[in-house]
Amino acid sequence: MNVNGIGTAGYPVTGYETRRAQRNTTGSSFAGQMGNVRNTQSNGITLYISNPEDGEAIGSMGDHDSSVTVYKTKDFDPANPVYKVKAYDAAGNVMERMVDISKVDPNNCDEIDMFAYSSHLTASGKCPTAQKAFMGAKANHDSEKGGGSLFDKGNWMDIVKGIMQMQFRAGNLNGYLDYKQFWDFLDK
Repeated sequence: MNVNGIGTAGYPVTGYETRRAQRNTTGSSFAGQMGNVRNTQSNGITLYISNPEDGEAIGSMGDHDSSVTVYKTKDFDPANPVYKVKAYDAAGNVMERMVDISKVDPNNCDEIDMFAYSSHLTASGKCPTAQKAFMGAKANHDSEKGGGSLFDKGNWMDIVKGIMQMQFRAGNLNGYLDYKQFWDFLDK
């Protein structure tokens, strides 16, 4: 079936396939999708991503006046996953931390460690929706408490459980199941 003539005057369909194919040839990994982007600025947040010297970026998030990127280093060992995390403040000052996933306690850790942990779960395929669920839970938690800091420790089990239950009470079964998958993994 061809949709060329259905309300598409002036919008040729043939160009879409070419652009789509070019976009998909860069790879399916996070770093592949980002290409060689050094930083991206939007709404006053600068994301510093895809720095080849640090390794392969597996996740990046911007929040208020800071950004965080998680890197799989060149000497990464899947049996002992340790990630390099770089956090930038509004002025571009960087803080680096190595996060050993085996030492992250979701009952008591800061946002940096939890983002690295959820990025690991997504990148490794252990819990493909972990990063998305963490970011949603973090956004909800920050809005409830009026903001937050990357260095604030929290009980992420309770935070994720809270938004999971909120989704259930609102009748959003899909949202509930997305967060429940992440919470079930953390609860092991």
